Amino acid sequence: MTMTKRDVVGLWFSEIWDAGNIAVLDDLLAPTLGEDDQIYSGMASRKELPLLVEVLRRLIGPMKTEILVYLEDGEWVSVYYRTNGTGEEGHKPVQVENLLMFRFDQGLIVDLISRIDSLALFEQLGQLPPDTLMGCFSGQSLIWK
Repeated sequence: MTMTKRDVVGLWFSEIWDAGNIAVLDDLLAPTLGEDDQIYSGMASRKELPLLVEVLRRLIGPMKTEILVYLEDGEWVSVYYRTNGTGEEGHKPVQVENLLMFRFDQGLIVDLISRIDSLALFEQLGQLPPDTLMGCFSGQSLIWK
């Protein structure tokens, strides 16, 4: 049975990100994607994607993704979604809303455009001070230790 685009997107979140099942990548990504092709808005190439998943899962902790808005137009799918995690070692809950666009060819993902709210994520993880964006708008500079 052929999967719909919605099915593929659902597996992208539930299997790869929520469950950490990297083996599913080969079932969802088109074989035309080369190992060095940038597919995640410059954050990762095809071969680096498993490492990106591992690092974010380690930072965010066990996660659950909820699709808030799903739009489909031809070969493109746009998803606005929320990721909830327990935080590193389960100490501090994390909740981030993001946008991800998928381009499909013959039912498989050939391109990803991602806009992750990295600022909110890293503030919640304690890696940036609270209200970093407001501080930047005030003209303040971040001083690294």
